[in-house]
Amino acid sequence: MDFKSIARVIRTLLIIVMIAFLLAAVFVWEGAQSVHAQGNQGAPSGTDTTKASAATSCSLLTPGTIEKVMGQSLWGRPNARTAPPMYGGAWGSSCTYIVGAVRIELTVYTEASSAKAKQDFETYGLTANDSKGKPSIGDSAYWVEPHTSKNSGDSSLSLFVLKGKVHFSIKMTRANEKQLKDLAAAVAAGV
Repeated sequence: MDFKSIARVIRTLLIIVMIAFLLAAVFVWEGAQSVHAQGNQGAPSGTDTTKASAATSCSLLTPGTIEKVMGQSLWGRPNARTAPPMYGGAWGSSCTYIVGAVRIELTVYTEASSAKAKQDFETYGLTANDSKGKPSIGDSAYWVEPHTSKNSGDSSLSLFVLKGKVHFSIKMTRANEKQLKDLAAAVAAGV
C-alpha cells in the first residue's frame, strides 16, 4: 500500500467515527428529552392553583422579605431558572438574589407526594452538618457543611427544609446563620 491509499483508509475511518459520534449524540439528546418529560409528570401544572404550585416560582422569597431580613435592598432583579430533578423527582425552580456582597440562592422542588419529597430530602441529608443542630423550620430541616471558596475566601452555608410535598434549600455566600434561618422560615411559611 502506498501513502495515498493509507491516507484514504484513515480518512474513511475518521468519517465513519464522526458519523457514529453524531448518531450517538442524537440518541442521547432524544433520551434526555424523554427523561425530562417523564420527570415532569409529578410536577404541578400551570393551571394548578394550590399553595404548593406557588412553590415553583421566585414568589416564595420576595424582595421585601429579603430587604427586611438583610437590612438592605436587592441589587438588580432575581435571576430565575429551572433546576434539574434531585434523585429522579420533579424539576424545580431556582432563584438567585444579590444583596450587597451577599449571594442568596433558593431552590424549590414540589414533588408528586409528601413521601417522595421526604425521600429526596432524607437522601441528600447524608451531607448534613449535625453539629449545628436541626432548626425548627417546616416539617424538618438541616444544615449542609459550609464551603469556603479558595479563590475569594468567601464561605457559604446551606439550609435544607422539608414541608409537605415541597423541599427547598437556601444557600448564602458570605453566610450569616441567623439571616439564613429567617429567610428559610419565611419561605416555609409561604409553602
